[in-house]
Amino acid sequence: MKSKFACILLFSCLISYVVAQKPEMTQQVVSSCMTENGVTEQELNGLKSGEVKLEDVKDNVKCASQCIMAKLGFMNSKGVLQDDKIMDFFKDGPMQGQAEKALEACGSTTGANPCDTAFQIMVCLEKHVNELMKA
Repeated sequence: MKSKFACILLFSCLISYVVAQKPEMTQQVVSSCMTENGVTEQELNGLKSGEVKLEDVKDNVKCASQCIMAKLGFMNSKGVLQDDKIMDFFKDGPMQGQAEKALEACGSTTGANPCDTAFQIMVCLEKHVNELMKA
């Protein structure tokens, strides 16, 4: 169930790829961040089912997104993406081009605070990935 948490919460091909590459580390990070932020299975199920609209997502869920991105080294504690670290992770890999396009499209996304910024970036990435898949 823990591996599903990342997909449900983060809506992102980028993070899904990280999970696939380093599943043990990522599962530990996701589990830790969910616990630290008090995210419940009910909250995740609400997101998955669409019962909870993106604009109604609670701060603890948004902060879990920021926590995961920070612990993976993709974002600092102030909500700033670490583009170099992200690109280093994808360097010479099959998703390098997609990562570059995603950063270009979503890297400047900001929210009301670091947690909201992380969540808004995840929403942007999900939309961007869907557009890439349609093309």
